[in-house]
Amino acid sequence: MKTEILITGATGTTGRYTIKGLISKGLKVRAMVRTVDERSKELEKMGAEIIQGDFLDLISLRKALNGIKRAYLCYPFQDNLPKGAGYFAKAAKENGVELTVVMSQMNAHEGSLSPATQNHLITEDILDWASIGAVHIRPGLFASNYRNMAGPTVKAEGKFYFPNPDARYTIIHPQDISDVIVGILTSDNPEIHIGKRYLLAGPKIYTGQEVAEEIGQLVGKDVEHVPIPVEHWVEYMKNDPYVNDFLAKYLKEFSKDIANGKFNVTSDVVKNITGHEPRSFANYLEEHIDEFQ
Repeated sequence: MKTEILITGATGTTGRYTIKGLISKGLKVRAMVRTVDERSKELEKMGAEIIQGDFLDLISLRKALNGIKRAYLCYPFQDNLPKGAGYFAKAAKENGVELTVVMSQMNAHEGSLSPATQNHLITEDILDWASIGAVHIRPGLFASNYRNMAGPTVKAEGKFYFPNPDARYTIIHPQDISDVIVGILTSDNPEIHIGKRYLLAGPKIYTGQEVAEEIGQLVGKDVEHVPIPVEHWVEYMKNDPYVNDFLAKYLKEFSKDIANGKFNVTSDVVKNITGHEPRSFANYLEEHIDEFQ
């Protein structure tokens, strides 16, 4: 059986879940990674074919997409997404790719001042124009982000620091995102998805106080939500090794979009594509309880 599915961003959260889901269905998967390391070796042990690639290196993309018919495009949270997407589209077109699931943002809108959000917005159009079967997924807040956003301070202080106390937003389990990706990539009728922009939501809408309460129930102690100015929150998040300068610049506008209701979204997309109800935020917390206790 030939390898006809490529997963980019393969060592990332949704990439790993997606590869596991595809392999569990008996499919051969090629995983594009920037660096061959312990994370890529784990994917290889799972059964994935590993190939090094870079979105800004057209030659490497041509190699990664050789023989591929369906792909998941997940660009790292860095600048130059439209350029990388343009290279990807060119290589995909040359190789006859028929279906491409693309990671975008729930808050993608023309009024955003965030360069990252602007990049996603124009990238959606670029990939549509390329006619490589683009399907855009726009997830809510990743449950996995709370491991860094809340885990350390809940452990040390019993507090969750987050701005915008009145804002309401959806939180989604990353495995539900990958289940949607798998569902689309393995669809017998991909034409029903092509060109769509899917909003992926969890089963519940939260406030900061409700997030604190849910974490508190899990760890068995009171957790306080402490609203702080956006600027202070951004400075705190810069301590996270995964938050680069480009991401830090996005966080202020991201916080504004949360306050303006861009993430106050419910949808049936997860159930309609996967056949199951979305997992709860509590499900994810339970899977990583050691990072909050």
